[in-house]
Amino acid sequence: MPDPDELLPWWMHRQLDPSSPDVIIGEGADLNTTHRSWTLVGTLGDVDHAAVDSRGLVSRKVDGFSVDWWVGADDRWHLPSRSAGIRQRLVDDSPIVETTMRVPGGEIVHRVWGVAPGAGMPPGGGIVIELHNAATVPVAVAIALRPFGPISRTAIKAIDLDGTVVRVDGHPVMHLAKAPSRVAVGSASLGDSLNVVESGAAGSQWPDGGVRCSEGRASAALLFPLPHTATVRFVLESAPIEQRRSLFGFRHRELPSAPVNPAAAPDASRVAAGWEVQTRRSPRMELLELRADEAVRSARRSALLHAAGDDAVSWSDGLVGVFDACALIIALDQHGLHAEAAKLLMGLVDRIDVDGRFELEHHRVDAGAAWLHAVERHIRLADDVALARVSVGEIAKVAHRVHRDVVALKDRRRARRSTGPVWTTTPESLRVHDLVWAHSGLNSAATALRVAEQPDAAREIEKLAEGLAGEVDAALASAHLTPESAVAAVVALVESDSAALIDQVLLDALVDEASRGAVRGAVVQRIGEAALSPRLTAALAVARIRLGDRNAVEALRWMLEIGAPTWSWPESVHPRTGDGCSGDGHSPVSTAAFLQLTRSFSVIDDEHVVDLFPVVPSEWLGQPIEVHDLPTSHGKLSFAVRWHGERPALLWDLRPHEDVSISAAESSAVPIGLRCTGLDPTWSTTELRGEALLAPPDPDLAASAAVPPMDVEPPADSEVLIDPAAGPTSGSRPPTAPSPGESFS
Repeated sequence: MPDPDELLPWWMHRQLDPSSPDVIIGEGADLNTTHRSWTLVGTLGDVDHAAVDSRGLVSRKVDGFSVDWWVGADDRWHLPSRSAGIRQRLVDDSPIVETTMRVPGGEIVHRVWGVAPGAGMPPGGGIVIELHNAATVPVAVAIALRPFGPISRTAIKAIDLDGTVVRVDGHPVMHLAKAPSRVAVGSASLGDSLNVVESGAAGSQWPDGGVRCSEGRASAALLFPLPHTATVRFVLESAPIEQRRSLFGFRHRELPSAPVNPAAAPDASRVAAGWEVQTRRSPRMELLELRADEAVRSARRSALLHAAGDDAVSWSDGLVGVFDACALIIALDQHGLHAEAAKLLMGLVDRIDVDGRFELEHHRVDAGAAWLHAVERHIRLADDVALARVSVGEIAKVAHRVHRDVVALKDRRRARRSTGPVWTTTPESLRVHDLVWAHSGLNSAATALRVAEQPDAAREIEKLAEGLAGEVDAALASAHLTPESAVAAVVALVESDSAALIDQVLLDALVDEASRGAVRGAVVQRIGEAALSPRLTAALAVARIRLGDRNAVEALRWMLEIGAPTWSWPESVHPRTGDGCSGDGHSPVSTAAFLQLTRSFSVIDDEHVVDLFPVVPSEWLGQPIEVHDLPTSHGKLSFAVRWHGERPALLWDLRPHEDVSISAAESSAVPIGLRCTGLDPTWSTTELRGEALLAPPDPDLAASAAVPPMDVEPPADSEVLIDPAAGPTSGSRPPTAPSPGESFS
């Protein structure tokens, strides 16, 4: 039984409080399944990030201690985990979490961000916790070490204070700017340290021998005065651990650290400016949904955090599997963050075994297929022929292994067990998932090999893909019969950019069946379970975009709702609380899904067609919009819409790949076609650069009107290509398309 006087984290208090709508009866009440959401902070040079929950509780490790903050005002001690006056946001759309609590006289601002190694900082970098008094009166603040994490109760057996260095279980974990004015300690026998603080019994001396608790319930609160406008900082240490081999295996040795000065840490505005510089490489992509642009900027920076090491890492679950890592890689490439995508791709190469399968994932057919697809997408989106050429051997090896494994699934004499993602809950759903991914992965491998100037190897892989085409068609034809198979089919088709997506009749039937289990437009994680999946929701929405369904914007709005205010998406969402309920509370895969969904509202690029603004919700009509330097399969694309009365003027500039090897690998018999079905389904062109006055869109109709084939001439009055020498059209002239290197603005 929990101690009734013990201060619990916000999520645990909600689950144990009988009067709370989030109460959980019986076993499992002390495992976070209702508010399992947090926001990561850290640096690009370190994968050892920290998580900040919705009340500002900071955790370095999922199974380690946490750091809470309390404020003593004239009336009482104010606790974020109990207070109703809490707001949270990111500072300048960067991984800097600001939590604000109301107190008499104003507000106390709590900020958390990551810092790299440097002068006055720990050798491995650290996490800055800053408290600022924005109230009109002085207060006292307490920084509290708690035996809880964002998922469950954890253990602290020893806390020591050595000058301005706090040690937990013998390890230095936090540096203070100065010694605390008062201290309070607690344990299973002494009770919670909060009781000492609230009673006014906090002492001026740290107890001899520190705090010890064999039951793992040690706690401590360090108190500091905080005058009006004053700021106090603390630094959580990420001490470097040097791994050394000996005759007896590995041993770890903590390296000695120089004195740490929290005041030397760069301030939040400087750190935010650094994050802005990091994402200047990304395309400028406007969305007209409220707060969507802010969310995209934040999600890009979160994606960089997820990709900070050589491998994609989940804060709570460790190393991300190949299939999920490839989703993050593609999102990075789609948003212009090519260096990080290439690093993750090459990190996955190190996990390829001699037989072409990936380490620890021999039962995943989709792992190899997803890697092949991510390689091909990176080559096209990043114009990176060099990666194709250095990876030829791995591409061919993995492709042949994918084919052998998917064929073996139907051969009873060589039958092998396959596993897939959590939504493939039936043999039929797993089969369609594996077949679609294998077919797309083999086609991707063939393209990559052609780019690497290996035509014979490419043709061999193409023949393997052709041999699977019939089975893929048969599996898809029956996938709409059950929601499980339909969900698996839609997600596989969308995420693998399958050639079968062009069959809109098939796709429409699959989307209709997959939507049967949806709650508020969000897809359930598994059929028959209540958890909602941002990843599946985004994939279903992209399928709707491809069908020209303006209602796809409802999925975007749901994603914005659950991601706010710090634009972090959990792996699974509780349908009532809107917070995480299982898996990672700030998921790299959910972040990638949001980034891929938002890009799809700007462009859908297939083998021979680029669709600009494939759907435009009625609320967006009449508003100007621009996209600059967006990576596509066919080169960098910029385009803009200006309105002339009720008619949109479209300007576009598609700059083909710089390396001719990529263009040479594409079929030259069919020119690249551009469409804008969200505004004018009848318009199309094969010009790579130009401007056109489109027909007035019908706000009452979905954009799913029949789209003419590229070889059909559109009606004469539906397209007006502007002659620079001609006079104004329709009473005013649309702006002239920019010269290369210039802006649409």
